[in-house]
Amino acid sequence: MRLFGWFRRAPQQAEPPASTPRRWAWLGGRRVLTNTPYILPKDKAEGDRLDLQHHLLKVVVGKNYRAPIRQPRAILDVACGTGIWAREMAQQFKRAQVIGFDIDRTPLEAALERLGPGGMFPKNFEFLEADALQRFPFEDESFDFTHARLIGPFVPASRWPDVVAEMVRVTRRGGYVELVDAEPANSPSQSYTILWEAVTRLLSLRGLNAGSGPYLADYLRQAGLPRVQERRFILGDGPLGNRQQQLLISDFLAALTSMQPIIVKSGMLSEVEYNSLLDSVRDELPRMGVTMPMVFAFSIKL
Repeated sequence: MRLFGWFRRAPQQAEPPASTPRRWAWLGGRRVLTNTPYILPKDKAEGDRLDLQHHLLKVVVGKNYRAPIRQPRAILDVACGTGIWAREMAQQFKRAQVIGFDIDRTPLEAALERLGPGGMFPKNFEFLEADALQRFPFEDESFDFTHARLIGPFVPASRWPDVVAEMVRVTRRGGYVELVDAEPANSPSQSYTILWEAVTRLLSLRGLNAGSGPYLADYLRQAGLPRVQERRFILGDGPLGNRQQQLLISDFLAALTSMQPIIVKSGMLSEVEYNSLLDSVRDELPRMGVTMPMVFAFSIKL
């Protein structure tokens, strides 16, 4: 089942006509989208952070999913970012057609450039540019496994039921729907707490939750799915805690650095205040540590 064509080379993107509103802008030297509530950039550096986050989750969880899937024929990854999860699933399930879609292809193109011609882009992986906050561009019951991970940073709390309903719509009967998201992180670092409170306020102004993990199971139940199951993991803890801490701290520092321009622009903190707090966080987190719960919620569609 070949649903979409895959370009081995990233196509040259022409400038939009003057009458067409640009979907992105430069802010503090970072490329940010203007057509989404997402507060993080959409550029190569952010793609690198998302890939690091992916590896952290694999260190903690041991695999890419928790639903008891066996031999899916078609897999969908909603808001796939760099496509790393979908590409690895395509390698694991070589007979499945794996589709990833995202509102912006820049992180995926950066990954393609980084990997080069011999990079890991399986033939059974496809990418589509589409908005997860709109109706998905797929027919009903197209996939055996529909997956969305860490979409809370751009899905307003009021829109979660719509997104989950779309995931259920495109999933076949007997297939699985899985959501993965975080709960708020914990650290004794005072500077981290202050910065995170500013981030939380900005998220709230955009209608976003500062951690959608606690609500995932309810979203699945509201969508009519039975037998909802949850698995909760604590990132930064356990037998591989030191390795997890290194990855988690790198993830947080990259995210807080990326969010500086938009937090400063919002007026919540001045640039001087943000720089001072960020310097303190860089010093405190490696000494004090940080943990973050991650929730996997999944269910079968009967």
